[in-house]
Amino acid sequence: MKLSIAGGCGDFGRSCFFISGNQHAYIVDCGTSTDGMDRVPDLTAEEIRSAEYLFLTHSHRDHTGAVEFAEEAGFTGQVMMSAQTYRQLSYKPKNAVIMDSTAPEVELLPDFVLHWGRTGHCCGAVWYAITCEGKTAFFSGDYREGDPFYRNDPVRDLAADIAVIDAAYPTEETGDAMRERFLARAEALLADGRPLILPVPRFGRGLSIAAALWARTGGRYAMAMDDRLLREWRTFARRKYFVKPSVWDVPVEAFRPWDGAHIAGPGAYFLTDAQLSHAESRQLADSAPEARILLSGSVHGYGRAKEYVESGRAEQVLWPNHMTYGEMRALAGANRFARCIPFHDPRRKPEALLYEF
Repeated sequence: MKLSIAGGCGDFGRSCFFISGNQHAYIVDCGTSTDGMDRVPDLTAEEIRSAEYLFLTHSHRDHTGAVEFAEEAGFTGQVMMSAQTYRQLSYKPKNAVIMDSTAPEVELLPDFVLHWGRTGHCCGAVWYAITCEGKTAFFSGDYREGDPFYRNDPVRDLAADIAVIDAAYPTEETGDAMRERFLARAEALLADGRPLILPVPRFGRGLSIAAALWARTGGRYAMAMDDRLLREWRTFARRKYFVKPSVWDVPVEAFRPWDGAHIAGPGAYFLTDAQLSHAESRQLADSAPEARILLSGSVHGYGRAKEYVESGRAEQVLWPNHMTYGEMRALAGANRFARCIPFHDPRRKPEALLYEF
């Protein structure tokens, strides 16, 4: 079997991996770049046409933004994903297949077996162990153990001939340490009595931060969510399949509705525009100069978040929604992976673009 890196390693997003053997071929993820250029993966027309399956780990655009491109280029196979990933996609694939959460191991063909579990990154995010023609390839997707909101199915004692593992943060520290640093800073900003704007994605860390910040502060500060995030909170705060039991201690009504356009006094305001891409978000920030802005994720090439950080209008403290290098190595050590390929860090170039396994 051969694995070709079509994007995602030493790259800004654009996660995509093409795997081929003597009889079968498949693709894992098909995203666009996050550098503002919306680059598509380096897949040839022949590779796209030959793939029988496209497996999506989750809905974020750096993993799914090029699915429509692949279909237009000749992909006619099945697009496998969780039900929540399908719900979250703005573009619905033509031949989507929803995986059954009660059957995490499926024989697709006599020599093609799919095994998957929850990654803890967002609702519907999964990892894959795919055995094809006698060889197993593991794909972590965006993986996070220990998240305060999302459940994770830990990967332990798994044997794979090759493993592509999330290693977004080039540090040896743990997610717990990163989480503590973010929460301490957010609490300090709330304590000074000014409004705090928290730009977050609709699907992902927004609910994790909200639940953890409320638990840490004991409800001492008013907290509000715009309509899109509030709907996610009300939908999933009691869904046991996705959510950790500790979240059930947070009252459903802990977060009040917010129109996303007007600041009404001190407190935390969760805004579903992680990159400050929308003019309305920037108008809100500019109309409330007394409000602090705390960014919790990477600053991408689209949107204006980078400009706000560079001007001092916003600050950035990363919330651990991925793994560090140290955690990536620990995960590899807890399993039996013959070869490991880290992905998701644009600063770390891959050793090669093609691997035989």
